[in-house]
Order: sequence, then C-alpha cells, then structure tokens
Amino acid sequence: MSVFSEALPLRDTRLDAKRSAIIKGAKEVFLRNGFAGTSMDAVAAKARASKMTVYRHFGSKEALFAGVITELCQQIVGDEFEEMLKRPPAEALRAFAEKMVAIVFAPETLELHRIVIAESRRFPELGRMFYQSGPEICIKVLSDYFTRNRISAQLRVDNARRAAEEFLELLRGYAHLRVILGLEKAPSRREIEIRIDAALRHVLR
Repeated sequence: MSVFSEALPLRDTRLDAKRSAIIKGAKEVFLRNGFAGTSMDAVAAKARASKMTVYRHFGSKEALFAGVITELCQQIVGDEFEEMLKRPPAEALRAFAEKMVAIVFAPETLELHRIVIAESRRFPELGRMFYQSGPEICIKVLSDYFTRNRISAQLRVDNARRAAEEFLELLRGYAHLRVILGLEKAPSRREIEIRIDAALRHVLR
C-alpha cells in the first residue's frame, strides 16, 4: 500500500464512472447554490443518478462535500505523484509546489473555500470534513515524504510535520486570504515563482 492510499481514507484511488459523475455534479451544484442551498436531489439530477445511488456512495451531504474536496486534493497527490517524488528533492518539491499552488488558487477551489467559511458555523462538521479531506491530506503526504527522506543531504528538516505545514503556508501566505476576501486577484506567475522559491529555501540546504 502506498503512502497515497494510506493518506486518502475517504476515497478509493480509482473512482468508478458513477462516483466520478456524482462528484462532478455535486461540485457544480455546490458552487452554484452553496452548501445550505444544495440538496441531494439536485445533485442526483445533475449527475443523472438516483438519489439512492448518491446516498450509497456518500451517506450525507457533508460526506459528499468532503468527496468534492478530496477530489481536488487528489489532483495534487494522485497516484502519479508517487513517481514524481522519486526525483531529487529540489525537483520533486518544486513539482509538488506548482501543482499545489495551481489548485489552491483555482477559482473553483477558492469558491469552495468561501462556502466552508460561510457555512461552518451552522454546519460545524463541514469544517472538520473540509480540513481532513483537503489540507490534512496534503500535510500528511508531504510530512511522510520528509520522513522517508530525512537522511537526504539536500533536505533541511528537523520536524517533518512542522516543516510540511510551514512549506504549504509559505506557498499560500496572506495572498490566499486576500484573494478569498476578494481584496485582490490570484497571484501572477512571477509572484507564484517567488513563493515557490521561498518555500524551497525553507526546506532545502
């Protein structure tokens, strides 16, 4: 079993066609209606599936939302990424960082993040599921990578978990919050490169 299958407990690594259709439909409905305004009936209609089928794959609306978030995270830490991490640390971490930033600042990811912030007080479980299905998985995958490569002369990591969190935070920074709040647009390519370089300097010798 790979580190990725261990880190992604909420989903199989290969979704069947129906589950994929449900997640795709759910994402569209959540983005259009928000969490509170989304019904399982609407998702079923969008996915062209019965409501019973939706519930069979996802037992609740919260679990369905978690599935959508996990799908986004899988784009960063999917199966092909295990091969990517076999490269030298500087190459592997840069590739990880580029995928991470692309997903985090993507318009649909930002909107899903806004939904969680807006609804988490009324639906506390939503916040927990969002964190465990998204950020926590990315932290765990990166932390496991640091642990497995702790003897590498290229890495400068004392505490794998803390280093993973700091690396990811350097990639997002306050720019992410400003974009979430609508204060500015997503970073330019040049600004992203500066962020990635700073994150790499933090963990590489």
